[in-house]
Amino acid sequence: MPQHPPRDMRVRLAKSRQTWLGIALPALATLVAANILINVWQSWRDLTAADALAAQRLDVQTSLIEKNIRDRIDALNGTIGVARTLIDAGGLTDASLRTLAATLRDSMGNIDIAVFDADRHVRAESRAGVSNALPELAAALTRMDTRAPTERWTPVQWRQNGAVLISADNRDRTGALNAVIVVFVPLEQHLLDGVTLAPGTAIRLLDSAQRLIARYPLAASVTLGERAPDTATRRPGPVEGTAFVSSRTDGIERLVASRRIGVGQPLAYWTLEVGYAVRTYRRDLRFSVYLNAAGAACVLIMLIGGTLLVRREKALREHVARYTQMISTIVENMPTPVAMIDATANDILLANAALLDTFGALAADGQPFSRLFGHADDWSSLRENPTDEPVPMLARGGTRHMLVRCTRLPPNQAFDTDSILVTLADVSRHHQLLKQLRTAADFDPLTGLANRRYFASAAEHAVDQARRLHRPLSVLALDLDFFKRVNDTWGHAVGDRVLQIAARLFEASLRDDDLAARVGGEEFLALLLDTDLAQAQTIAERVRLAIQDTPIMLDSGKTLSQTVSIGIALFLETEADLTGAQERADAALYAAKQAGRNRVTVAAVDASDTSSSA
Repeated sequence: MPQHPPRDMRVRLAKSRQTWLGIALPALATLVAANILINVWQSWRDLTAADALAAQRLDVQTSLIEKNIRDRIDALNGTIGVARTLIDAGGLTDASLRTLAATLRDSMGNIDIAVFDADRHVRAESRAGVSNALPELAAALTRMDTRAPTERWTPVQWRQNGAVLISADNRDRTGALNAVIVVFVPLEQHLLDGVTLAPGTAIRLLDSAQRLIARYPLAASVTLGERAPDTATRRPGPVEGTAFVSSRTDGIERLVASRRIGVGQPLAYWTLEVGYAVRTYRRDLRFSVYLNAAGAACVLIMLIGGTLLVRREKALREHVARYTQMISTIVENMPTPVAMIDATANDILLANAALLDTFGALAADGQPFSRLFGHADDWSSLRENPTDEPVPMLARGGTRHMLVRCTRLPPNQAFDTDSILVTLADVSRHHQLLKQLRTAADFDPLTGLANRRYFASAAEHAVDQARRLHRPLSVLALDLDFFKRVNDTWGHAVGDRVLQIAARLFEASLRDDDLAARVGGEEFLALLLDTDLAQAQTIAERVRLAIQDTPIMLDSGKTLSQTVSIGIALFLETEADLTGAQERADAALYAAKQAGRNRVTVAAVDASDTSSSA
């Protein structure tokens, strides 16, 4: 047997292809990194923009509050000025002070005014007994300097709110102290009139000694009038005049704007601090940042998952490659022919050495697999309907009968398309022996036609094919007319000769694909494949005429004429087998004999199976 060069079957089957995920993974990693950087940059940019916008709004709001405070300071300075005028003009009375206090009620609330002489005795007051109710009044009067002009603005605790106690001197023309003016201003919410505060706003008003004058909101840990400890850390804000302040008292970080407001003496001043809670005005932005972070985290997790999948796939492909290499080694060294066939194109994808040794170049890669069969249609039939019957195949040494086994395989690492694994087993010797045995068992020894057993087997295959392909199938039932007279008159030897000649004429009148069989003494049947009733009638008439017109020579030199009666029936796809068609053909044959013999009768195809004569 000629040797073929070794085929690298294992290399082809074990070859692994990198998937699209493995190819795209570096690009995905780059995109994920870029996405994270873009999200970080966008979040930082949004954060900066939000801080700048909040700082601008804070600056405007601080300016409004500062204006309110300055207006009230100016009003209080005017009040002190009016009180001095009353003192100098001699018009100072309780009534005049009540009138003066009433003019400030709408803007400043309920303020109290009292005037004392140089000895600290009450000269007039806007409300009876007010001098006894004012907090820290004695200390304020004591601090008044008799030698130099003095004006003090002192924060004091007043109920739940703070207040400011203003003490100012009044001097005569010689510069001597002749009166002390005291104005008591409760700091309620009038400082914020006309100002709409943003959520989370906090306000502090401190004097130059860092004592707390007013606060918003009201609840706080530092008592009004006490020194406010500087326990906050600061860093520059986005706009000049602002700062980020983290309070150690409440733990809240605020964006704070400050203003310095002069009061009283030239070196005295108040400090206004207005702050926005950073977490409040960044709330919406924080939600957006969290979404971006969550999105980036999801993409990162997907990237990590993809990396793990690629590694897992690589390990699986290596495992498959090792397994495939082992399998391919086994297949390559199998002594029987094996091939991989493209299930769509029916071309050979791969063939082992045994297949090439058996069939030669016809079994090379890319060749149509059907070319290896004696009948190309056998391959199509075997794919759909596997059989245990051997089929003829065109081997290098001639026609060989092979058992064909087909296994459908899904797309795999080696082949992108569906494929069929085909294994062949050479049973030519067994087939020849079986054929010889079947010849003795399946054919009539007198006429050489198929016997009843072989006809029944052939009828099953014919019925399956007719039903599968939806093609017509007809049956002929033939009987020799008056055959008993031949045996009775001329003997059984002449009868056998008549049977032989009639059988030869019968088979010769049929087509190559038709099957003639002897099923009784003078009874015959025929299977007419792919034949309707009209075609079957034509064939039956040809048989009848061939037998009628052929004289049969006897040994004595005399001749005999023989006629036949024929019944025809059509197989119906609704029937399970050929039994019904045979019965209808026999009924048509009986009708032909009843009608005078030597004729063809066709069985009707209606439900009642009635017959009609031709």
